[in-house]
Amino acid sequence: MSTRRKRPSQQRSRATYDAILEAATRVFASEGMAATTNRIADEAGVSVGSLYQYFGDKYEILSELANRHVSAARESFALCLADIVERELTPDEAVRMLVECAVEVNSKPREFFHLLYVQVPRTRELIEQVEGMNRQLVLGFSEYLQSRGFSADDALLTSRLTVTAVDSQVHRVVLESDSPEELRVRTEAVVRQARSMIASES
Repeated sequence: MSTRRKRPSQQRSRATYDAILEAATRVFASEGMAATTNRIADEAGVSVGSLYQYFGDKYEILSELANRHVSAARESFALCLADIVERELTPDEAVRMLVECAVEVNSKPREFFHLLYVQVPRTRELIEQVEGMNRQLVLGFSEYLQSRGFSADDALLTSRLTVTAVDSQVHRVVLESDSPEELRVRTEAVVRQARSMIASES
């Protein structure tokens, strides 16, 4: 795989860089791995030469999109946790919000998430980002559970089990649901499962 040429430093370069990534999201979602750098450049409204200033091939573009996806997910979960605390939600309500946030994060668009999940190499950088996000989520939800009367040990264990279960189940739900109704029904099943974990530890 080629080495990325350069990082954008000026505002104009950043605009081109972002346009390429936004176009790539649309093209990958519609065409999968059949997408080409020529097609992505055309969708972005730039020359393929401009694209190659920043990315060596489509795999580098996909890897950068994966990194951005994780960063966006981390921010979304942080906002979700803050909302849970601010609104003083019950554990049942908090679990629903957490699950729905996870579904939303991984459904924009569904076809693109499928490509990320299946095709992107698990690089050290990506693995560290995902692990960091999960640690942040576990600790944040653990602090919330303590505020609802859980002991520190029970809160941490329950949070870890809940986050792990939600993470694995939501990925399957998003990838395997063939309609909005199926997605809704399967999301409800994940909510029930996560709630049962909290109830068993409370």
